[in-house]
Amino acid sequence: MENNDEIFISTRLAYLSGKLLLVLLTMFIVIGLVVSPHDQNGQPVLLLLEVKAYEDYRHTAQNFLLEFNTLDREISDILSGIHRGDLFSQSHQTLKTFQKAYDLTMKIDRMNVPIAATGVHDQIYSISMRYLEIARLVMQWISTPEASIQEQIDLELAQARSEKTTLEKSQWMNHP
Repeated sequence: MENNDEIFISTRLAYLSGKLLLVLLTMFIVIGLVVSPHDQNGQPVLLLLEVKAYEDYRHTAQNFLLEFNTLDREISDILSGIHRGDLFSQSHQTLKTFQKAYDLTMKIDRMNVPIAATGVHDQIYSISMRYLEIARLVMQWISTPEASIQEQIDLELAQARSEKTTLEKSQWMNHP
C-alpha cells in the first residue's frame, strides 16, 4: 500500500486561478469606487446600517420637499383662478389637491424613521399637516369664498412656505 501525502497542482491551473482572482478583485474595487458615496472632500463614506438608513431618509425627505412644492403650485393655481370655470371643475381640482395632501401626510406619518432623523421628520410632518389644512381651507373657500377664509389660507401658506424654506436651506438637506 502506497502512502500518497503529496498533492500536485498544475502550474497552469494555479496561474489561471490567480489571474481570475486578480480580475475579480480589480472589478470589485472599481465597482466599490463607482457606487460608494463620497463626502465633500471626495473621500468614500463608510455606510453603517444607521448611516445608510439616515442617508436613505435624507433622499426621501428631499422627495417630500418636491411634493410640497407641487402641492404649493396646485394650491396657488386654484387660488389665482387658473382653473376658473364652473364650481364643479374648481371643486374637483381642489378635491384632487386635498387627496394628494392627505396621501402625502399619511405616507410621511407611516414612515420608518431613523432615530437620528426624528427632528427633521417632525418638521416634515408639520409641513405636511399645514398643507393638508391649507387644502381643506381651499375646499371650504371654493364653496364659500369669504375673506376670513382667504386670510387663514394666506397665513397658513406663509407659515408652510417659511418652514419649507428653512428645511430646504438646512445643512441636513444639503450636506450629508
